[in-house]
Amino acid sequence: MAPSSGAFMSVAFQAEFKLFGVIKRQGGWYVAYCPPLDITTQGRTQAEAKENLKEASYLFMVSCFERGTFEQAVRELGWFIAKGNGSAEHAKSAKLPEGAFHFPIPIPFGFEKTVECRV
Repeated sequence: MAPSSGAFMSVAFQAEFKLFGVIKRQGGWYVAYCPPLDITTQGRTQAEAKENLKEASYLFMVSCFERGTFEQAVRELGWFIAKGNGSAEHAKSAKLPEGAFHFPIPIPFGFEKTVECRV
């Protein structure tokens, strides 16, 4: 067995959901909607409405992970586990509603156990 170097490391990684939203004007407000999460926000400008939608979507996802309800929540929203190699390609080529915009939702995952690094 090799001698231990005494160095330790922590492991973390990040996943990302790529979602989309649509914006329309209603009165003096811009209303942003994310169909995959069924979340709606508003803002006085298009930029503000988009940012509010990104923030609400992020907080929803993180809250689901923290409470352990992510799988239940997305199943209730109609999500399912894609099978086969073509699913990712199909998702990329799927037609979005007119005027839709993409936005990423980063989901931080961490591994809290410190592991001895034997180099």
